[in-house]
Amino acid sequence: MAGLHSGEENTGCEGVATPAAAPRAAVVGAGISGASCAGVLAAAGWEVDVFEKARGAGGRMSSRRIEQGWATLGTPFLSAKREAFRGKLRDWARQGWIAPVRGSLWQGRATIHWGEAQLQNQYRPMIEPSQLVRSLLGGARLHTSAEVSAVAPRTIVLADGRTLADYDCVVCSMPTTQAIPLLGALPLLQERLGAVRYRPIWTFLMRWEGGPAADVIKFDDHLLNLAVRQVSGGPGLWVVYSSHEFAETYLEAGYEEATTRGASALMGLLGLPWPVEVEAAHLWRHARPVGALGGFWAGDRENRVAVIGDGVTGVGVERAWESGVRLAQAMQQSKEELMP
Repeated sequence: MAGLHSGEENTGCEGVATPAAAPRAAVVGAGISGASCAGVLAAAGWEVDVFEKARGAGGRMSSRRIEQGWATLGTPFLSAKREAFRGKLRDWARQGWIAPVRGSLWQGRATIHWGEAQLQNQYRPMIEPSQLVRSLLGGARLHTSAEVSAVAPRTIVLADGRTLADYDCVVCSMPTTQAIPLLGALPLLQERLGAVRYRPIWTFLMRWEGGPAADVIKFDDHLLNLAVRQVSGGPGLWVVYSSHEFAETYLEAGYEEATTRGASALMGLLGLPWPVEVEAAHLWRHARPVGALGGFWAGDRENRVAVIGDGVTGVGVERAWESGVRLAQAMQQSKEELMP
């Protein structure tokens, strides 16, 4: 379609006349793709505003503070297949922010070591995962509780009615199904994003006694998928991840019904002698993209708007991080080529 581009063809934000002042970008969404894009641009001298509707950065790497520490209801582990993100994970590991997974995985009726489970190169956060995302922002300005209601060429409209214009580029970093309603002024880009859909997951913060002596439980079941013992929060605290099928069945269920069903499934699978305490739960409606567009971004060059995230690149934290970094690098290169 005319005017639409993706991958490395162009950024969707090039062709801008060189301004006297520093170039300006607005990033909508402070998950890992938006934060990585904003941080790279800020380090290159851009003025970057990041607008996040939640109270803090993180997206699907958000964390929940509890009386005895913190827990994550989002992505449990980090891993890398390519050297760029491996380098980032090594940096975080050197600072003590993440650590290689150690311990055992309980799967079926056997307890096996991580190496035997072929889960090497897996890291788990030792600090709140949201802090990892915040570290990526660098010199970008983060505006929290700042919901964006519309995106137009070089412009964003906030839910409180304010209009902020004259950006050199607007970057949408969010699930594509959340980006589509914002893009009414950009119908071609809006139409393209409609090819992507998402599968949901319920996650539960649970505490129990007994069960397998393991750090991770991999369920062979159609209701639950994974349980991960938490590094903070006291003894017996786990985060349990449902299957997609469970979440789709209880997509519109209330909190009480979903948690009751999840706790019952867990007790049955592990044969626990005592009731499970559910301390929190969260429904991730956009947990896993299906039919990702491919490339690193989708862009509307004429209108200087780009969309990044796993709905474009595909599943995984690494892919989302790459999406933000690669777009920022291409935007900076486009600017440099226009400089005298």
